[in-house]
Amino acid sequence: MRSILRRVVCQSIFAMAVVAALASTAFAQDANIRSVTLYTIKPDRVGDFQAAVKEYDAILAKSGSERYASTWVSLTGPHEYARVAYHTKWAELDATTDPKTKDQAGDLARISARIADCEESSRRIIDEVIPELSLPPSGEIPKMIRVLVSDIRPDKIGDYRDLVKNEILPGVKKGGVKDYTFAARRFGAPNTQFISVAGMDSWADFDGEFGAEKGLGKEGYQALLVKVRMLITSSQYDVYRFQPDLSYLPPTPAK
Repeated sequence: MRSILRRVVCQSIFAMAVVAALASTAFAQDANIRSVTLYTIKPDRVGDFQAAVKEYDAILAKSGSERYASTWVSLTGPHEYARVAYHTKWAELDATTDPKTKDQAGDLARISARIADCEESSRRIIDEVIPELSLPPSGEIPKMIRVLVSDIRPDKIGDYRDLVKNEILPGVKKGGVKDYTFAARRFGAPNTQFISVAGMDSWADFDGEFGAEKGLGKEGYQALLVKVRMLITSSQYDVYRFQPDLSYLPPTPAK
């Protein structure tokens, strides 16, 4: 019974990961509700997982579905895949079916079951991107992203947001980062957590200073760290790589 229940839950999670994602890039301009489903895959089933996701996306493309999502693989921390979808309204999360795929519902359910069989675990987190603390989207999906998750002292959340607005964001912008989002955790994680995502091209970006460290200079960045440490309880950086062949994105406009 537990295995059956788990399969049903995982099928629902994967289906919801692609629900109502109307953004054309990983960093959406109007859709600021971000659904992230994290999958830990059994080591001997990675190939099966990738094949199933590709088949799932192929059915979405054939049906003309507009429920897009991007997929990323972790390069640090636990080895996991992240399926990311954006939403413009919370009500979009209520939608569990896509009228355009009603004729393929059986095939999608079968593939979802295959995906669930490949998993060791999965979990879903929903963030709310804060536009005024983020850079305008560049219109392109980065090859990689650096993800910073910070746990903020409950009585210092306002101070932390002010620091992002007045020092961190200007530093990131000056440092030449093209894509940067700042978001609050809303569901699936402590609400004292905030997540910053910076786009990058490769590991070589870290050979020099990156982001705010580059923009503020050595002394300015060290002064910033002193302020940050007074506001947080913990923080962690991780790096993810974009997986275009495992993503379902809008067609590229003809030039």
